[in-house]
Amino acid sequence: MHKKTKIGVLIFCLISLIYFLSANGNIEISDTYFSIQTAKAIVTNHSLSAQGCRAGYCYKSKLDGKYYSKYGLGLAFIFTPYVLLAKNIAAFTSLPENQLIDFLLSFYNIFFGAGACVIMFYLIRFFGNSNRISLIMALLLGVGTFCWRYSVWDFPETTQMFFLFLAIYCFLKNSLKEVGLGALSFSYLLLLKTLYIFYLPIFLLYILMKNRKNMKGLLARASIFIFITLLGFGFILFLNYIRFGEFLEFGYGKEAGNFYLSGIKEHAANLLYWLDKGVFIYNPVFILGILGYFKFFKTFRKEAVFFISIIALNFILTCMWYGWHGGSSWGPRYLVPVAPLWLIPCYIFFYKKGVVKAILISLIFLSVSIQGISILQGNLEYLRICNANEQEGLRKGMPAQIIGSLIILKHKLVRKNSVYSLSEFGINSETQVDTSVVSYYKGIDLWYLNVGRFLNKPILKITPILFLPLIIICIVGLLKI
Repeated sequence: MHKKTKIGVLIFCLISLIYFLSANGNIEISDTYFSIQTAKAIVTNHSLSAQGCRAGYCYKSKLDGKYYSKYGLGLAFIFTPYVLLAKNIAAFTSLPENQLIDFLLSFYNIFFGAGACVIMFYLIRFFGNSNRISLIMALLLGVGTFCWRYSVWDFPETTQMFFLFLAIYCFLKNSLKEVGLGALSFSYLLLLKTLYIFYLPIFLLYILMKNRKNMKGLLARASIFIFITLLGFGFILFLNYIRFGEFLEFGYGKEAGNFYLSGIKEHAANLLYWLDKGVFIYNPVFILGILGYFKFFKTFRKEAVFFISIIALNFILTCMWYGWHGGSSWGPRYLVPVAPLWLIPCYIFFYKKGVVKAILISLIFLSVSIQGISILQGNLEYLRICNANEQEGLRKGMPAQIIGSLIILKHKLVRKNSVYSLSEFGINSETQVDTSVVSYYKGIDLWYLNVGRFLNKPILKITPILFLPLIIICIVGLLKI
C-alpha cells in the first residue's frame, strides 16, 4: 500500500474510533426524524412520503395530497441502508426497531467527519507540506474544531462539509477524472441542500483561473462540471415534481424567501465573536487560519481566492438567513460545512518559532478543550435549563452556552446529580431545575454510559478500554510512518 494511502486509512480509523467513543447514541434534533421517516417510507412503502409529518416540517403535495419532508432527500438516501440494517437486526432479535434505527443513525456522521479529516491530510500535502504537518492538520480539524461535535451529532452539516470539501479537493487536483468526481460530489451536495447551487459560479471561476492558459482543457473541465451538475440538478427538479407537484418547489414554501440583506449588518459580528455563536469563540484556532491567508494568498493566489470566496458566500448567506443562529446548535451551525477552509492556512504557523509557536500551541489547546466540553456535556441540557422557567426570564440572565455547559459539566463531576440551582448560573433565584426526566442528562453524555444506565449494566463504562488497542495500533502506525 502506498505510504500516503496508508496514512489516510490510519487517519480515518483513528478519527472514527475517537468519534465512536465520544458519540451519545441519541437522535437529538427533531429535523432528523423527518429524514428518518422518509427513509422508512422508502424501505417499507417504496415511497418518498414521510409518515408522521407535521406542519412546518412537511409540505402537502398538490399531486396526491400526501405530506413530504421539506428537507433534501440526500440525507434520507444515506439513512436508508441504516434503516434496512436495523430492520434486519430487529427481525432476528428482541430489540425494538425504532430505537435501534435511532441508535444506529446517531453514528452516521462519524464517517463523513473522519473522511473530511483524510481529505484535509491530502490537501495540506497538495500544498507541499510534509506528512507530519499534514497529519497534524488532519487531527486538528478532527478534534480541534467544531467538526468533532457535529460529527457525533445528527445535524447534517458534517455530511455537507464532506461533500463540499471533497468537491473542492477534486477541483484542486484538476484532472478530467478528478473534476468529474468533484462534480458528482457537488451534485450530491445539492441533493442534501439545494442552496449550494449558489456556489456553482465560484467553482466555475476557479476552473477558469486554473486553466486559462489551456483553452481546450478549460472547456473540457467546465463542460464536465456543468453537464454532471445539470444532470444532478435536473434529478432534484424531477424529485420536486414527484413530491410537491412543482419543479421549483423545494419544500420550504414561503420560508425559502426569508433571506434579508439587513442581516449582514445585524448578524456578522455575532457570528464572529459573540460568546453564544461566534465562530472564533468556538474555534479559537481559526484566528490563525484567517491570519494565515495573508501569506497563503501570496503563494497560492488562485486557491486563496477560491477558498475565501466560498467562506465569504457561506458567511453572507448565513447572516442573511432569518434563522442565522441555527437554533439549538453548538456555536454557528451553518458555518460548519466550510470549517476546513477557515483552518487550512494555519499550517503556515507550524514553521514559526518563539512567541508565534507558543500562541499556536495555546490556541490549539484552547480549541481542543472547548470541543471536549461540547462532547462531554453539549448544550441541549443547558438550553432546557434556560427555558425551564420563562417567568424569571432565565435566557436573558443566563451565561453564554459555552459557559453554561461548563458549569453543568462541573456540577455533574462534583455533585453527580441533575438538579441545578439557578444561582449556580449567576441568577438571583432559589429555583431549582431537575433535568433528569431526560435519561441521557443524568450523567456524562456518552452512548455506552447512556446504554449502561438504560440497561442497568454499569460494566459498559469500560467500553473505551476494549477499543484502546485499536487506537494504539493506529497511533503507532502513524508514528512509524
